[in-house]
Amino acid sequence: MNGREGRNLKSLAKTRSIDLKIGKKGLTDTFLVEANKVLTKDSMIKFSHSLIKAERNELITKIEDKLSVNLIEKVGRTLTFHKTSS
Repeated sequence: MNGREGRNLKSLAKTRSIDLKIGKKGLTDTFLVEANKVLTKDSMIKFSHSLIKAERNELITKIEDKLSVNLIEKVGRTLTFHKTSS
């Protein structure tokens, strides 16, 4: 992804509403199925979470691995990802 594509995706992410909320149980199988449905339709997904800042990077790594996505933007408790083309 080049700079122009990244800026375009960040612009789209700003106005996008939150698709899913990551709860106490974390990344359950049901959650991953729903996330894949959103990614299949839009190729972008926006999450909110209630984890502390120290656990956020671990969560980002898990999401990227399990869903084959790249982090576009993280703002506060909101994370936006884009489906990698493969």
